[in-house]
Amino acid sequence: MPSGLSSNAILAKARAMYGKGLSEEDYRHLLECRTVSEIAACLRSDTGYSEDLAPLGDSVHRGQLEPLLRKKLYRDLFKLTRYAGEEALEFADFSISKLEIEQIVHCLTLLNIGHPEELIVTIPRSLSKSAHLDLSKLITMRTYDDLLEAAAGSAYAATLRAFRPAEGERIDIAAVESELNNRNYGRILETIDKSKNKRDRKELRDLITAMLDFRNISRIFRLKKYYHYDSERIRPLLIPYGRLSRRTLEELCAADSAEQVLEGAKGTCLGRTIDRLDETDQEKMSIAMMGTFCRHHLRLSPNPTIVMISYFYLKEIEVSNIVNIIEGTRYGLSPEEKAKLLVR
Repeated sequence: MPSGLSSNAILAKARAMYGKGLSEEDYRHLLECRTVSEIAACLRSDTGYSEDLAPLGDSVHRGQLEPLLRKKLYRDLFKLTRYAGEEALEFADFSISKLEIEQIVHCLTLLNIGHPEELIVTIPRSLSKSAHLDLSKLITMRTYDDLLEAAAGSAYAATLRAFRPAEGERIDIAAVESELNNRNYGRILETIDKSKNKRDRKELRDLITAMLDFRNISRIFRLKKYYHYDSERIRPLLIPYGRLSRRTLEELCAADSAEQVLEGAKGTCLGRTIDRLDETDQEKMSIAMMGTFCRHHLRLSPNPTIVMISYFYLKEIEVSNIVNIIEGTRYGLSPEEKAKLLVR
């Protein structure tokens, strides 16, 4: 862990940076915007995104705006790691991998629907030196083999080769995403388990595994609600880490409905957090639960790495909210309709 002085610097810096996030008034102004250019102008005017969006002109489209929002997110992350120890640096690498996996899934989706030319690379160019994917090759991706070439030499390559579809077959995106994420989660947990400080090790593991529990509950909920999957189909898609017992997960998978999944989850160690969610948040349950969990740790934890992780996830939610406002605006939704897309 970093020294006491560095620890205090991370705690103070992360909390101060979070205090400069979007306010309720900022969200209200963004929701009232009628074009993507207006959203960009609103963010440039008097928010924490002003510096990163300054290069944009008057006419802005989503393909320009989203990578700059991501750049701000990762610039903040690396700003905090200057004061941090090895665990925090490992988390930064874990977070970059998480972003790259999202990009890979986007690539696979476009390949499945036959429109790879619509690819928008959302990984900031500023991360080129830290990225595991070859961004210059990813930009021109048009086939599965192109994606394999962009991932050559990375931790993703073996999984992508294993799931390469036969000619004319669709890519099993859910299986690829599950395998890539599980490898990434396993790697960060291995790093945490090597921590010499027993208390730090426990707190970090509790935070990460709670987040994975949230994701598993959300995944079961969505697969029941939208796809009516039975336990046999759900089980292989779950994250094999977390605090929830195998028996508890089996019971949730065997539930007759999404509502029963939620009721069953309230009887677990995560029940208090779930009870705080309103009906709208259930559609974005894992994000909402992680937000509640991270706000608590950002305010109260004395562990600098936990505070840094909590800050990153909360800013990730903020960026996701802005992207949802952009999408809602592009599709002509009213401010009230766009507000329903947000996680607060």
